[in-house]
Amino acid sequence: MTITRFPHGVSSFGIPLLGSGSLTTTGNVFFVHYTNGSDGNEGTSQDVPFKTSDYAIGKCTATNGDVIILMPGHAETTTAIAADVAGITIVGLGVGRSRPTLTATTAASDLIDVTADNIRIENIRLVGAASGCTSLVSLVTAADCELIGCTFEHGAAPTVAISVGATSPRWNVLGCTFLGTANGPTSAIDIVATGADDFIVRDCHFNYGRFGLDTAGIRANVDAAEGGLIDNCTFVGMDVTAIDFNSSDTANIAGLLRNCAVGMGADTADMETAIDPGSYGSVGTLMTDNIAASGSRIPVVTPA
Repeated sequence: MTITRFPHGVSSFGIPLLGSGSLTTTGNVFFVHYTNGSDGNEGTSQDVPFKTSDYAIGKCTATNGDVIILMPGHAETTTAIAADVAGITIVGLGVGRSRPTLTATTAASDLIDVTADNIRIENIRLVGAASGCTSLVSLVTAADCELIGCTFEHGAAPTVAISVGATSPRWNVLGCTFLGTANGPTSAIDIVATGADDFIVRDCHFNYGRFGLDTAGIRANVDAAEGGLIDNCTFVGMDVTAIDFNSSDTANIAGLLRNCAVGMGADTADMETAIDPGSYGSVGTLMTDNIAASGSRIPVVTPA
């Protein structure tokens, strides 16, 4: 097998290999860097990148497997990025604070609105605003979408980091970190409507230990979230609950909470209600507060 370096990156048999080669595509590849780029460029190599994420999305073709690479050091302050082209991947290159950073403005809108299916967003820092912003990522009408390896730096606004709507089933949040950076947020992931089902939240760390989280790390405030799996996640600094699913559901909604650890952040937090899983089962999950030295196993809760 011959690997040849083309102007737009490394390819094998004409197929671009991105990063370490674990991500391949037969679609178009576009590059973005705010400082070195221009939205008048071709965007097809690191030498002529686009300037903004939203412009790059507009250059993609739906269901073509197109990939947008946000280059190391890319830093963009914006709101209402429209992820509205189906089947695209937006991937950030870099490690730690060298990863691409999208920072919300104080406008009364979401940082990223996902309104198309089969979109993946990976390895990006998303930073909250002092006020105004309504969520960092909103899965509005976005079936089969994935958020992988992203960091959500959750400031005083928005109150919710990820909002999941009714027509966004089969969503996955994998290996992400949620970091509270100010008082004020209510939930990290908020499932806001019936129909946001069959999801996976796995290997995520919800760290609100410095400032607390007023409602829950993951909340379903309606009779929703059927068939979900919350697996191997940690919750730190929860003021009220870590997981709060509607206990009054009448649809016999089934799902599983597995191998999670909960650290309550307030002396007033109730250990008995640290998790309200609704109709979900709980297996191998432990919790503690900021006083207890060892964890207590969370029992399976039978819905009323």
